Amino acid sequence: MKNFVFRARPLCLAAASCALVSQTSSALAQVPAFELEPVTVTGSGAPRSLGSEIAATSVLTRGDIERAGARDAVSVLNLLGTGLVEQQGGTGTLASVRIRGADTRDTLVLVDGVPLTDLTSGQALIQQIPADIIERVEVVRGNLSALYGANATGGVVQIFTRRGSAGGFTPQVSAGIGSRNTRSLAASVGAGSQTWGLRVGAGTERTDGFSAGNTVNANPDNDGNKRRYATVAADAQLAAGHSLGLDLRQIDGTVRYDSPQFGMPTDTHEEHMVQTGAALRGSHALSKEWTLGWRVGDSRDKRTNTEVSQFGGVRHNMTRNALRVVELAGAVAKGLVARAAVERLEQSTDSALHSRQRRDTDVLRSGINYDAEWGSLQANLRRDKTSDFGDATTWLLGGSFNLVSGLSLIGSASTSFTPPTFDFLFFDCGSFPCSNPDLRPEKARNIEAGLQWQDERTLLRATLFGARYRDKIANDANFVPQNIGRAKNQGLELSARHALGPWTLLAEATFQDPKDVDKDERLLRRTRQQVALRADYQQARWHAGAGLRTIGDRRDTTATLGSYSIVDASAHWILTNDWTLSAVVDNLFDRHYQPTIGYNGRPRTVFVGVSWSPKR
Repeated sequence: MKNFVFRARPLCLAAASCALVSQTSSALAQVPAFELEPVTVTGSGAPRSLGSEIAATSVLTRGDIERAGARDAVSVLNLLGTGLVEQQGGTGTLASVRIRGADTRDTLVLVDGVPLTDLTSGQALIQQIPADIIERVEVVRGNLSALYGANATGGVVQIFTRRGSAGGFTPQVSAGIGSRNTRSLAASVGAGSQTWGLRVGAGTERTDGFSAGNTVNANPDNDGNKRRYATVAADAQLAAGHSLGLDLRQIDGTVRYDSPQFGMPTDTHEEHMVQTGAALRGSHALSKEWTLGWRVGDSRDKRTNTEVSQFGGVRHNMTRNALRVVELAGAVAKGLVARAAVERLEQSTDSALHSRQRRDTDVLRSGINYDAEWGSLQANLRRDKTSDFGDATTWLLGGSFNLVSGLSLIGSASTSFTPPTFDFLFFDCGSFPCSNPDLRPEKARNIEAGLQWQDERTLLRATLFGARYRDKIANDANFVPQNIGRAKNQGLELSARHALGPWTLLAEATFQDPKDVDKDERLLRRTRQQVALRADYQQARWHAGAGLRTIGDRRDTTATLGSYSIVDASAHWILTNDWTLSAVVDNLFDRHYQPTIGYNGRPRTVFVGVSWSPKR
């Protein structure tokens, strides 16, 4: 993979820009066009246009990502007002996602259909995923355990990587420089026809960063990050009704970070993570109505943490998710599609701190989707049989009803489960107990109802939701985890996607009341309100846009973090048919904020880039 990776060098962007401006040929915008109804697959398991699915779904397309100038998966998800991203410092530091006030381990993250779940913590490591490899992101809010099983109680984030197209040979090179000695270089080449497609990409980025921690115990030095990555995506239409797809990726990242709650200001921490993924899939038409699909996937995170301190050392941990799926789907009657699947998920860790290191889950699942002029129905049933805590059955039932032209009523009810992590079950503390192998999965019941308005320029949705959790895992008086907790959440989500002439608008907001039922107080690290707005204006040769992100206060164990609002801005200029200049300013007004207690948010950052992609 290293042969595909380029090492960044300071670039003479000013000289390049002068040479480019001298050319005045007309060109269309290189940023992909705004999509009002992009394709989604996560909420139902089948391709549907946004607005036709029952699940509350947000989609960020390649065009959305490029217009905003997002540089990694964390920045991409920060475009949403229905998912809270918590990051412990700057680029490359640990990040997690909360949806609808659920725990971070209740958000399932998939890349090209394969889970990223860390078996030990239950979280997904998204912080080193560069935006350059992302084609689109689908975020389904609310429980999808009946489709995806464990860790899908709060919602599902699915990242799809970029692919080749039928447009022939399409090379692209981009480079940029920015604040805190940030520099990047990326290159890709795509090719394809009506029957095959190929894209190979690679890149590198590094930054000196800023101090991640903000307590007296945190080392005040800058915590920089560097990453290199390479991807391969291939698709082939072998014959009519028979196709194959291949996805490969490797991300090699090294980040310095702080541990502000523990340690001394002279301590240093560094994590080297190599994240790899591979997925091979196929689809085969058995008849005019029935299709057999399959997927074999593997994702691995290999981490080495080096701590220089009085009690420091080197720790290694490799986690793996290996997925195998076979699914049969077909039309049973007019408008009625049925599907059934078998799955096996093998998860493991090589951590010597855990007395067990592997979990296997065998799955049977089924579902139906019915579409008619009056609306649609969806039903799913899933049975998970797991090696360490037994069985779990979940279901989902939902539907939509068309009230008048463009206006529909949508609702669903479902059950879910989140398994205990290996930290809860099998962590070895030596002479005293700090884990509990008898823990049961946390379970929940979820319900939601919404109104949606859709026409040729606008998609609006308002969703009321509620969830009740039982068997929540919490420490007892001896600091041993037990199934003793209860929690609930209810709230309102608003989302909009709008196009009018040269203007496009993305808007989302969440208003909720996440509560610890036993203590009758707000759950830790949850916000009651969150809003994200993004407006863009595009002309033939330039584009400008800005976004506002507002996060409400969050209560933690030792303090309440204040609310904050961040404004970002971006612009693109088409210099010639082949060259584009871009500029992005994150945190335009340089607001100081804490995304997580003890950690600094990203200060104002300016990034300027240039890209070359020849047009025929």
